[in-house]
Amino acid sequence: METTAFIEAIRNDIAAELKQEILAELQPEIERRLYANIFEFKEAMQYLKVSDSTLRKMVKEGQVPYFRQRGNIYFRQIELDKNIDSIMYFKTS
Repeated sequence: METTAFIEAIRNDIAAELKQEILAELQPEIERRLYANIFEFKEAMQYLKVSDSTLRKMVKEGQVPYFRQRGNIYFRQIELDKNIDSIMYFKTS
């Protein structure tokens, strides 16, 4: 095996191991961020800065994505953020 091929093989092995180590280290944080931002009804009210009746109206009219679990309503922050983005007003020149 040539020296350059040997060095390239070692470099590839190191890169693969490093990727696995980094992913293993980051995986818990990735999962935490993906699943930790689920809001209960009251938390969603505070996040959106709306009243109870306003959020209930938004849910009823399908303006905000939600899911039910054991009779409770929950919201994903990422979906609330998408909803906010969709109703943003921008001043055009």
